Amino acid sequence: MKDEARVKELIQIATDSATFYSRALEKVEDPNVRRILTDMGQHKRDVAVSLRQALQIDDATADPNGTLSGAMRRAYADLLALVSPDDDKVYVGQLEEMEDKLLENLEDAIEEIEDPGILAILQSHLPRIAACHNEMSALKSTLS
Repeated sequence: MKDEARVKELIQIATDSATFYSRALEKVEDPNVRRILTDMGQHKRDVAVSLRQALQIDDATADPNGTLSGAMRRAYADLLALVSPDDDKVYVGQLEEMEDKLLENLEDAIEEIEDPGILAILQSHLPRIAACHNEMSALKSTLS
């Protein structure tokens, strides 16, 4: 049961991230940033689907909007963008924090999960999630 709760938390974080990437795509203008956000948003959707399948959770019962904290982060980014001259920089900065959260929670889950099947699935996602984190950090640095 502990494993299931941990994976459900990761599903929520990945869903929050995917939703935030979609929202950011509506706001950013740079074509290179848009391409990166599109790829990363799709990756987060793929992670959420994979984890739902691992737990045999029906997509119809999953909240497509993620969590309250994810909604608050999106609203905060929207507010920052209103007062900032550079929407791309604001959204990339907030998305980089979402990448931090997902990577940290995935690494913690890998340390805690006992079910070998679920552990293997989590470990299979680690390289790409770490690469996304590094790419978003680098993008944030180039926009600063």
